[in-house]
Amino acid sequence: MCSYFWASAVQTLSFSSRMHKAEAAKARPTEGREYPLQQWPRFLQLLHVFLACTIFVFPFLVTIVFWALLADGAFSNEYNTWKNISVHALNSVFALLEIFLSRIVPRWANIPILILVLGGYIGVAYITHATQGFYTYSFLDPSHGAGKLAGYIVGIPVAAIIILALVKGVCWIRDKLLAKGTPRPQEDEYHLREKGSNV
Repeated sequence: MCSYFWASAVQTLSFSSRMHKAEAAKARPTEGREYPLQQWPRFLQLLHVFLACTIFVFPFLVTIVFWALLADGAFSNEYNTWKNISVHALNSVFALLEIFLSRIVPRWANIPILILVLGGYIGVAYITHATQGFYTYSFLDPSHGAGKLAGYIVGIPVAAIIILALVKGVCWIRDKLLAKGTPRPQEDEYHLREKGSNV
């Protein structure tokens, strides 16, 4: 989340600076409304789009998985309470703020990459077990039963897709209700309309 908020802050500060300069120079309304992302190579634009999508899916997925499967002893002492609320609850609060305070809408096209990242994460958990002798997530231990393990390995990506669908629905409602009377610019979902971008 920190990397996304840092990237967003850079774009916002650059946009704000250009807007102030354009207003001071009494430029035309369309001048000075650019931000660095619009001039980046398409590959970097796509990476930014994917990073934004992870902010709408993974915080909720982490919160659900942690509190449903891993939260034993989460409030055992003050430090654990602070750590688990900070890492496994506030992340969803920040994601909700981004959903309601931005105009970004996650894309279905990011599903394969989300699943690939989740698969890599599971792979790293098994590499950790092979090299250090423990499972970072106890539910990935096959000794609990192959059926349960398969259920988790399939269920978590399915949950990610469901979360993506729910977030898309919330974004649609947000745009219909909160942006009523303020027409959205003719641009794609990630505001990359300049220089022919159609990410």
